[in-house]
Amino acid sequence: MTSPKLTLYSCNYCPFAARAVIAMAETRQEHDKIEVDISTPRPDWYLQEINPFGQVPSLKVDDKHIILESLIVTEYIADLHLESGLLPTDPLQRAQTSYLIQHWGSRTQAAIHKATITRDPVESAKLRQEVMMELEKVDVLLRNAVSDENPTTSFDSEKGSFLFFLGAKFTLADLAIAPFLARFFLISAFQKEGTHEEFEKSLQENPKVQRFLEWRDAILQRPSLQKATPAKDVLVNVYRKFLPKESN
Repeated sequence: MTSPKLTLYSCNYCPFAARAVIAMAETRQEHDKIEVDISTPRPDWYLQEINPFGQVPSLKVDDKHIILESLIVTEYIADLHLESGLLPTDPLQRAQTSYLIQHWGSRTQAAIHKATITRDPVESAKLRQEVMMELEKVDVLLRNAVSDENPTTSFDSEKGSFLFFLGAKFTLADLAIAPFLARFFLISAFQKEGTHEEFEKSLQENPKVQRFLEWRDAILQRPSLQKATPAKDVLVNVYRKFLPKESN
């Protein structure tokens, strides 16, 4: 089958668009890429010809068909390259993958975002505790996943045994959440100095999130994620726009 011609409409700092960028890198799929600045009103050509909702990513296939929504775009790319292993073939693994992604988006990331954009230090501390509780639930999902093998209890840098969701193989579950893990540091970026170290220490000392930490650390080492993630100062400046206005 002839590989389709793909054009990806993306934004370098958008975590949803990063899903598609990572999928392209993981599958080594050739494509054209057009940047769309989502911090400004979208041009008429984009709204009328590509995505009437103005979101990214969008994917044009063979100069005529349009695919929207980050997970659908990502799954399409993975479907083109089943040899990449991004899509698990086991029905139970696929179901667990779908639930992890759904839970992260509806519960975990919502809590993280709320804590990130709160200026008040007292409220921020309270919200970070709520994030901790959400991560404990994610930890349970990670530990209950049907793995392709029996990974060790810690990352082995010598053997290269990455602790991804389904074991040593990087799959859609890891890819879909990876951009948000790369932005996890933002949860304390707008608080007083030392808040980040304090929160990280509380994570390290919590026995109920150790699987999450191993999973996060393994994903953050993925070259495709590192290439798809802007510098931290760029992300801080982007997310600063979401902060509530300071009262005079």
